[in-house]
Amino acid sequence: MTGISTLGAALSRINLINVQNEQLNTLSNQLASGRKTQQFTGLQTEVLTSKRARAGAVTLDTYINNIDNAERRISLTLQAIEEFQAQAENFANALVTFNQESVHQDGEIVYYDDPLTPEVEQIAVGVTGTDPDTALSGIQDLASNIFSFLGDLLNTQETDRYLLSGADTSQQPYNDTGTLDTAVSSLLGRWKDETLPASQNLTNDELLSAITNRSSSSDPNAITDSIVGYSPALSTNNVGDVFVRVDERTEIEYTALANEQPFRDLLVATAFIKSDSFAPIADAYNEPYTAGDPTIADGAPGATTDEQKDNFFEVFNELTRITNEALDDIDAIRFRLENVRARIAQTKEAHQNTQAVLQSTIDDVENVDINEVAIKINTLQIQLEGSYRVTASAQQLSLVNFI
Repeated sequence: MTGISTLGAALSRINLINVQNEQLNTLSNQLASGRKTQQFTGLQTEVLTSKRARAGAVTLDTYINNIDNAERRISLTLQAIEEFQAQAENFANALVTFNQESVHQDGEIVYYDDPLTPEVEQIAVGVTGTDPDTALSGIQDLASNIFSFLGDLLNTQETDRYLLSGADTSQQPYNDTGTLDTAVSSLLGRWKDETLPASQNLTNDELLSAITNRSSSSDPNAITDSIVGYSPALSTNNVGDVFVRVDERTEIEYTALANEQPFRDLLVATAFIKSDSFAPIADAYNEPYTAGDPTIADGAPGATTDEQKDNFFEVFNELTRITNEALDDIDAIRFRLENVRARIAQTKEAHQNTQAVLQSTIDDVENVDINEVAIKINTLQIQLEGSYRVTASAQQLSLVNFI
């Protein structure tokens, strides 16, 4: 007859209780944490699946963070450009609605009668005053105020990062050094002073060429980027583009530079309008006037006020055209940046969708069903209580009870 010793039975019951306690502890931890295990080794054969999913999610987090930074910078850049455009539109509207019928100059008209002819001519050759009238003065004040604001917008920053300086983000892209005002004043002086030699005196076409040209190699009078006040790197076109890495293979450019053509043209146009040398429109003289008298101030080129007015408004209207064209070109820059923002937003959404799939994989591998765990705990507690009762009964056995 084969039997089980009392010691063997006791050890078997103790082992069973220990196993049940371990299972209860494991289930209790799962219920508290929602996870199958607190260590990767506890996942057994599924550990590699979990690690790969987690690594993929972390990598996508890096790209999403890159995109978030780029989206923030693009948004701030667009805000600056939109405000730049709004201010320029106010300026353009003032130019377009400016009534050009008057000479727009304080003082009385100065007339000339040629004493060598029997006829009495009433040829208007100038004005007795030099100051611009209220309408022209208002436009010049607006240009002066806008000019400073436009420069500030070109230096928009995100913390210590300049957003319109290309890859050279630590370098301020624009600085009003006064060189532009000096160049404008000199050009206007050479345009107005008809006593200068032909090599120095500027025609309307030559003045307008200097306004629109950015290269001294093609026009010695050109207003270069360096004269405007752009940084050396921008002036020499020596800045890198700005990119955001959106995945392991793709970088997307979102460069916008302070010296792009429309920004430069608007700075130059406002600098001309606000210049103290821009007015007067017509020559100013002391009365009584005699042919050959020196001017108090030079107006636009021309022998009569009509010619001076025509030449002045030829330049004025060209500045108006440049301003309006620049506004259209700013739309193109905004469209370019908006396209980039939409593209990286789509990439970000794709990454987030992929992350959701990876998180689902992680949850499937690592998480537990709380309801299922609760049922198992309840069942195990009942089993454990039964084991304790059996053990207690066995310990109370005696020979009398056995018989």
